[in-house]
Amino acid sequence: MIELLLKQDYTVLNLDIRMPINNQNLDQFKNVSLTDKNQVAEEVLKFNPNFIIHLAATTTQNAKSLVEFEVNIKGTRNLLEVADNLDSLRKVIFTSSQYVNSPGYPYSTNSRDLHPYGFYGQSKLLGEEMMELLLQNSSWMIIRPTTIWGPWHPILTDGLWMQIFNGKYFHPKGDKAIKAYGYVKNTAWQILRLLEMESAYTDKKVFYIGDENIRQVKWVSAFVHRLTNQKMREIPKFVLLVASEIGELLTKLGVKFPLYRSRYRNLVTSNPSPLEETLLLLGESPITFEKAVDETCSWLEQVDSSSKLVD
Repeated sequence: MIELLLKQDYTVLNLDIRMPINNQNLDQFKNVSLTDKNQVAEEVLKFNPNFIIHLAATTTQNAKSLVEFEVNIKGTRNLLEVADNLDSLRKVIFTSSQYVNSPGYPYSTNSRDLHPYGFYGQSKLLGEEMMELLLQNSSWMIIRPTTIWGPWHPILTDGLWMQIFNGKYFHPKGDKAIKAYGYVKNTAWQILRLLEMESAYTDKKVFYIGDENIRQVKWVSAFVHRLTNQKMREIPKFVLLVASEIGELLTKLGVKFPLYRSRYRNLVTSNPSPLEETLLLLGESPITFEKAVDETCSWLEQVDSSSKLVD
């Protein structure tokens, strides 16, 4: 997002508790936690932005309570309270999540009819409610990203993609699940389009962010072929189910295991997103699926080569 904004000649301030993993973005960075109300107010008021893109969040799916989502709740409240006092502010984009509704449940435009997925989904739904309550003096919108992937992804590098890269990945046999994915560069492009669009089209609206819904097997097999030049290996679903139950037990005992009950359920359950309004409003994204896979795998191969050199 920062890279795209800089290319479009925006002046950017990036408040975060982690340094950018892209060293080219260090000049825009300030080490600020959204949970520190005074520091947030000081930096935001000094910068006096025209636009705010709120991307910060804790995203764990293994939380035991809402207490673990202080950034999502208290941090969001801190940012919105100072934002409402900015005279120059024109638009705020709040990043929620597709997990305000659990996989397998029908989508509803009424938030009270949604079924949040875990405490993470609950925390994001609370953030959406705060947007309506606390931001009165500027235009705002809510975006709900789908599964976002691409270069710089910190989790998939050590998980799915690396398992594929090392020939350790097996996919559920007979998988017919439909999922929503978003290539990160297309996602940034969509956010910028919404940022620059007239508020009459975006104000107080919710937009799902991502590319078109596709079959999960198509998405995964594209990476398998590109990284290994082989066909994807499949395994019966009941074997994965048994493995997930073992993983559930090990997780409760404090032992890390790549598969557990909720992950298995996500793997075999369709979770399409209502992207039609977004795609109709914004038009075709600039990067095709095939090019996105190639760019991501090229980056992953560079990361793997670098880690081997370090080892």
